[in-house]
Amino acid sequence: MNAQIRSNHNLTRIVIGSLFIILAVLALFSCSTKALEEWAACSVDMDKLVTIDVTDVEPQVVIDQFAQDPDCAITVSPYVSKHVTLHVENATVSEVLASVCSQTNSKYTYDGRHLVISPLTWLEKRNYRAAAEWHKKFEMRMPTGMYFEDARVSYVLAEISKVSGLEITPWPGEGSRKVTLDISGMTVDEALKAVVIQIDGEGAVMVKTWTGGFGEHRLVNK
Repeated sequence: MNAQIRSNHNLTRIVIGSLFIILAVLALFSCSTKALEEWAACSVDMDKLVTIDVTDVEPQVVIDQFAQDPDCAITVSPYVSKHVTLHVENATVSEVLASVCSQTNSKYTYDGRHLVISPLTWLEKRNYRAAAEWHKKFEMRMPTGMYFEDARVSYVLAEISKVSGLEITPWPGEGSRKVTLDISGMTVDEALKAVVIQIDGEGAVMVKTWTGGFGEHRLVNK
């Protein structure tokens, strides 16, 4: 009988203790959620024009200059510490952030309520480098002698591909169209635009991206 009473008493203590822990956790979660909402409740006008003139300063110095108006928390990771130099006039906040991130190997995320600047991961750094190299190819210039007379668009794009190192294909259904043009000395982008303008088609070509898939590269707005 005594053993039964002791067992019931111990069970009661365990139940009461468990309930206390659950209530404490719920209270803590409620307070944390409320604090997080208050901390994150802010907005940043990404199109706002700002003027920044700084040399060799920490990223936080730049952020503080355009964070004075929006009353919200802008978090800069302590791992984003490389100094930046910025001389811009009437640039948007998003343009300033992009410049800061490019100089510090970082990225910014904004969900409409909170802005965070954090370092790039190893994979992100690799992808950014690949993307930058891919975009740079469009700035390459064509050699002399790149003259085509009554040539198929598919052939012209294949020749541009050889020079640039890009893989460029015609827009579906436009490869057999004929063009006559001289693209010597043009950048890849200029050459592609000259081709698509002449055939008066979709105004775009297909280009293999740094990720391995093909994507639309539009040169003329339709």
